[in-house]
Amino acid sequence: MNLKMAASLFIASAILLLSFPGRTFAQEPRIDRLEVVQSGFMTARKTGRTVEAPGTATGYTVIAADPEFLAEAPADTARVGTLFGARFRVDGQPPGANVTLRTVWKVPAPGITNPKTGNTYRENVSEVVVKIGEVRTRAYGFEEAWEIARGTWTFELWQGDRKLLEQSFTIQ
Repeated sequence: MNLKMAASLFIASAILLLSFPGRTFAQEPRIDRLEVVQSGFMTARKTGRTVEAPGTATGYTVIAADPEFLAEAPADTARVGTLFGARFRVDGQPPGANVTLRTVWKVPAPGITNPKTGNTYRENVSEVVVKIGEVRTRAYGFEEAWEIARGTWTFELWQGDRKLLEQSFTIQ
């Protein structure tokens, strides 16, 4: 092979590689399913930390630790301090990869109204980053009396346009 032919081959190879900008050959994270490990009413330790969540009625989510599920629902679930949700396992590939899930809490009609903003919410939406292979818990807790709505609350987890999990809870 002469030098001119080798140079042409090198340039052609470089052009081919550059025609795929930002393309990696590593496996894109893929969630196959979310497996519910536990769900229901629970207790948890407040950490005092919050995360901004503009799609929620309060504008933030509270970070809690050490969730423990109750054997039975409390007799009165429509009160400040009630906490309910689900613990789930993230199944997919590759293990340990980060993926973003959208948490949606559907509020029973007529919804809840934040007295500070006057806005009424039928859904609370936030995002969470999880690792494939881990077990995580997502919950909703009544921090303020105005958040309480009797009826069926529905919890959903989405990845993009794929609904991966749905659980319902009755507040009475």
